[in-house]
Amino acid sequence: MASAQRKDVPDMQAIRYPVTRRSLGSALAGAAITRPALSQDTWPGRPISLVVTYAPGGSADVLARLIAPGMGKALGTTVVVENRAGGGGIVGSDYVARATPDGHVIQIGAVSSHAIAEQLFGTRLPYDPQRSFTPISLILSQPNILLLGNHVQAQNADEFIRWGRSQRAVLFGTAGVGSSNHLSGAMIGDVFGIRMEHVPYRSGGQALSDLMAGNVHGVVDNIVTAAPLAKDGRARAIGVTSAGRSDLLPDVPSFREVGAPDFDLVSWQALYGPAGIPAERTERLNSALREALADPTVRARLAESGATISPGSPKELARFMAVEIPKWSRLVVLSGATPD
Repeated sequence: MASAQRKDVPDMQAIRYPVTRRSLGSALAGAAITRPALSQDTWPGRPISLVVTYAPGGSADVLARLIAPGMGKALGTTVVVENRAGGGGIVGSDYVARATPDGHVIQIGAVSSHAIAEQLFGTRLPYDPQRSFTPISLILSQPNILLLGNHVQAQNADEFIRWGRSQRAVLFGTAGVGSSNHLSGAMIGDVFGIRMEHVPYRSGGQALSDLMAGNVHGVVDNIVTAAPLAKDGRARAIGVTSAGRSDLLPDVPSFREVGAPDFDLVSWQALYGPAGIPAERTERLNSALREALADPTVRARLAESGATISPGSPKELARFMAVEIPKWSRLVVLSGATPD
């Protein structure tokens, strides 16, 4: 089995601030002075920072720059995209969790930072995905897909399952340990009785290159990057991880269709702010996101990426997370993934 690439993970130890009688008194006095002024301000009183927890150019960054203009127009201010990358989304998420909860700092969170990270990092995670944030709305979801190399004899999902069970191990690549792609592969192995052996790469592009070179049997990747290879015949699409098929590859079945009725794993992105944002501001942010996502150009761009646009209420996002976190936590344990 290939060894996992070591990830650069920030020091996740909690930061403790000394509290003295003088500092506590000063803080309370300051609060007494500033709180009435804040309540009288018209919100938003300045541009809103939309934090992206990954580097520019990735899917979260593209999404943020698509919705920022529409949200700004709806709110009567400017929404500025701010990239705070590091730690697989943890650095930026921690920054948002510690921000003042006045609605001027929000973020695009993802399945990695707000569901998988809780089990993957444990006590090293500096925030609680449910308690440290104000849920605003789910934005979208995308399935992952299993691609096989053309050197593998299996032509479809049924043949893959039979072939996979006959192998000592099926080597599959992904862009990293503990990713939704890695955990999707682990679930494929679990439900179909196949030994899926993970081979982590530094990027999805490297994994796909090795697949076409015949160095691994398969790759589990996001559908938007995997679909072009399947359409061009450079790799073979076997199944999608969502409950239903994807419009990008309508001829490719879901794993539910081929014998796994409970299989439903998607990568998702949602809008959050720090815990404690007033309810009326949360609702305005939710409404602004809905207006941005209703723009035909935005919807067309997201549809091209295989995304299912699914905004909902803050309470619906909270309920969604209550289901997603234990689901992905079980897969982290099943896969044996660790951040080291």
